Amino acid sequence: MIRLVLERLNRSAVSPIPEGPESARRGRSRSWWAIIAQCAAGLLLYVGVSLTVGMLSGSAVLGVAVSGPVVFGAVAVWRRRTFGAWSARLVSDQAKEPRFWVFVLVGLVMCFLGSQSLAVWLYDALGSPAFDTAQSAQNAAPVALLLLALVVAAPAGEEALMRGLIHPLLRRRWPVAASALASSAVFAALHGNLVQVAVALPLGVLLAFVYEHVGRLWPVVALHALFNLASVVVPVRLVEAMATPVVFSAVLLGAAAVLAVLHPTPGNDDRDGRAPSPP
Repeated sequence: MIRLVLERLNRSAVSPIPEGPESARRGRSRSWWAIIAQCAAGLLLYVGVSLTVGMLSGSAVLGVAVSGPVVFGAVAVWRRRTFGAWSARLVSDQAKEPRFWVFVLVGLVMCFLGSQSLAVWLYDALGSPAFDTAQSAQNAAPVALLLLALVVAAPAGEEALMRGLIHPLLRRRWPVAASALASSAVFAALHGNLVQVAVALPLGVLLAFVYEHVGRLWPVVALHALFNLASVVVPVRLVEAMATPVVFSAVLLGAAAVLAVLHPTPGNDDRDGRAPSPP
């Protein structure tokens, strides 16, 4: 594990690959104004639809269930217009090996256990009225609607927005690690409370790295859905038992080591200029 981490860090990509004139003609501007405007438009659409439906229906969960597919469809149109396909990237050599997906699943488990136990510790120490409000909304929703929102709509909409729109836009100016951290910070802040920020941030970085390797949205949507499903089925007592600084720090350090292994190498990051791959 240590050898793999060092090899990946030594070969890490340091800057995005420049885009050619054809990319610019297809609307893939590197201007910060264009990047910020497109990111803001996606965020406003997601938040606006979610809040509007939530207020009209009285159910924040229904707002998520509706906004997810709406944003997914909007990003699909944007990607078709920008890339001419869901993806203009090739799958990396690492992602073609079973070992890569073993690391991804190990990282997903470690991110889940580490971030969930940190979130419990933060909640016990600081409390969170915003988190209490979110939990009350979930408890009031029908089980079928809650599962639809958590396992289908939210993963599809949030991954389309974060890994399908914001992360690729930031990659036009920033290297992969900076783009992954920034898009993950936006992803975490979107949840609106410190407890869920702690849960979402490590997951966001993991999913950004996976997206860099595969260039497709469906694998990160599936991983996000698994993460959300685990939050429903994993016993709360297990997470509470791990909610000590020593335990969650050790688990999160392990997750960081896995992320270092998964960090794309120069030959695999920002492959948008190559032949398109199916979604």
